Amino acid sequence: MSEQLMFPWVSVSLLLLSASTIRVHRIAVPEAARRATAYAMGTVFLLLVAAGIEIERSGGVPLREPLPAWGQWAVLDSLNGLPLPLYTGLALGMVVLAPRRKVTAAWLVGIQMVTLTTVVAYATNHLALFALAWGASLIPFFGSGFFNRETGVRIPRGARAILLTSAVLVILGATLLALGTESVEWSARLSLGLARHGNSPLLYLAFACLMGGVFLRKGLFPFHTWVTRSFEQGPLIPLTLLFNGHLGAFLIARLGVPAFPEIASAALPLLGDLALLTAGYTAILALSERQPRRLLALLTISQSSFLVVGLESTHPDAITGALVHWQVVVVATSILTAVYTGLEARLTRPIDGQEYLGLGKTAPRLAVFFLISGLALVGLPLTLGFPAEDLLLHGTLETHPQLGIVLPIVTALNAFSVMRLFTSLFLGQPGRAALAMTDALPRERWVLTLAILFLVLGGLYPGIFVHLPERAAKKLILSGERAGHPTPAAGADHGATKEKE
Repeated sequence: MSEQLMFPWVSVSLLLLSASTIRVHRIAVPEAARRATAYAMGTVFLLLVAAGIEIERSGGVPLREPLPAWGQWAVLDSLNGLPLPLYTGLALGMVVLAPRRKVTAAWLVGIQMVTLTTVVAYATNHLALFALAWGASLIPFFGSGFFNRETGVRIPRGARAILLTSAVLVILGATLLALGTESVEWSARLSLGLARHGNSPLLYLAFACLMGGVFLRKGLFPFHTWVTRSFEQGPLIPLTLLFNGHLGAFLIARLGVPAFPEIASAALPLLGDLALLTAGYTAILALSERQPRRLLALLTISQSSFLVVGLESTHPDAITGALVHWQVVVVATSILTAVYTGLEARLTRPIDGQEYLGLGKTAPRLAVFFLISGLALVGLPLTLGFPAEDLLLHGTLETHPQLGIVLPIVTALNAFSVMRLFTSLFLGQPGRAALAMTDALPRERWVLTLAILFLVLGGLYPGIFVHLPERAAKKLILSGERAGHPTPAAGADHGATKEKE
């Protein structure tokens, strides 16, 4: 059995988020609603940071919540100990950074719903609850009363169809996995990693459905178009928050390898090759793309595709690199999105990328934030992106030798695209609208500075950000090996037992 946490960090966090969602919906003044949301999410962030510290001190051993009911479903370990506070910090930052004209009470409710469901998906050790959280995180993007004020329209119908299909596939896969494990009360007791291994057709079909959901939601080729079209037409900040949840990558790490070792060893390399193809193809597309929103989408897809390549590897360095790269992609793309959204709001007109705007003259701070985060995304030395890509490259050369060619080329292409976008936005002769524009506001400076410090400190002191991912990687490989030779204990407990030994 797993040990217990000192305090029900996740349960209290979920209660606070739920209460805040209900309360904010009733606040009529947008700025008052924003403050209430920020206070609640700030408290949740601190609670989950405390949980992460406790996980670190425990050595990454799985710890259950000390509540009789939720404690059976929520488990914190080295895999989710860092993503939980990182994601809530990201959501908090997006709430603070969002331009005033985009913020409404309904918009804030939608942001909190996405955050709440993603936290549930990260923390739960219960397959059914994970599948439901996967689907529930999409609800604000289907309803007309949440994010539609930002652009006047919802995300495209095709994108909604792909996201809905991904949710259906994950729920179907969870159901088939429950049937394959012959668990009578699966909706209350089936935990991730308890699948009975073998050649059952149900398990093959369950794995196919789950990975199909990952394939669609992550926007792997040829379904990357839902991301580019949504970024172009839809609410940019909420979409970035949804995509940066990376529930597909988390599903692979939490369930794909430990519960399906034999199937995963044969099928995941194909998914990794498709991810490599996606990374290269979208990097090439970005070279000819002028529209900034679409260019941001292509950069995000290209760099995040390497997560799948690393996670399906059997080398601990590759998995560690993927989990660290996860942190880089989440923080860097969020900064890029926040800065660009702020520029759009200041100019009060669409940016088509056809001219040099010269915004760096009146907004030098925003220019610096944009440049550092963009270069960190593509592995700038002295930032966290450099050790992430180094671990990823060295760890996957055995299983994916082609990555030794693809990763440097894709990184170089994406770096060129980042510089081209930076040039078009911040260099050149400023027009009348640019001259009248203000630089970063105090609230923007604080949040963006903290985010940049995260990336820079990660490059200077990478051990702080690599420790838990390294433990998660070793545990993932160990659980996959032991799952191939069934023992009485569950996959999650194997890692804990090994570490105690």
